[in-house]
Amino acid sequence: MEHRAIASLMIRMAGLWELVAAVNAIPSAVAPFFNPEYVSKAGMGMLLAAGSFSVVTPLLIGFALIYLPGMVTTHVLRIAPPTVEEPRDPSLLERVAIATLGLWFAIQAVLDGVHAFSRWHLYQRFVEQRYPGAIGPAIAPQDFAGLITAVLQLAIGLWLLLGNRGLANAFARLRG
Repeated sequence: MEHRAIASLMIRMAGLWELVAAVNAIPSAVAPFFNPEYVSKAGMGMLLAAGSFSVVTPLLIGFALIYLPGMVTTHVLRIAPPTVEEPRDPSLLERVAIATLGLWFAIQAVLDGVHAFSRWHLYQRFVEQRYPGAIGPAIAPQDFAGLITAVLQLAIGLWLLLGNRGLANAFARLRG
């Protein structure tokens, strides 16, 4: 099997994973709308933006990865089709695997970061409305941890996505 075909299959699998993530996010995006007090305090626009971002973005990314894997392998990963004279290099498959893992880390980090940011925003609005003039932490500890984790995961994901060639070469040197 050709490396580009395997790469396309891996990218389609990542797209399927994003579709599953979008379907899993639907209940948490719809649940706040069942509490009218929560909707009035948080604001309809903020809830719609957070809910649509957590569901629509993975759907769009998933469908793009499923229906346009050739574009991703050609333009994002820059894997040229092998010629007859060129030997088939197994490191190409490693590059695709590393880049796909990095893409997944980066996408999930952005989604988790937006979720943590929206929780932080809602926390601030509730504290300001319920306890005017109160002195306390500006951000909940779990939201702060979520933001830090999302930033670190984004950095690792981008490193894997952009440094896939160097990592594949390092793995090849380690193997001998």
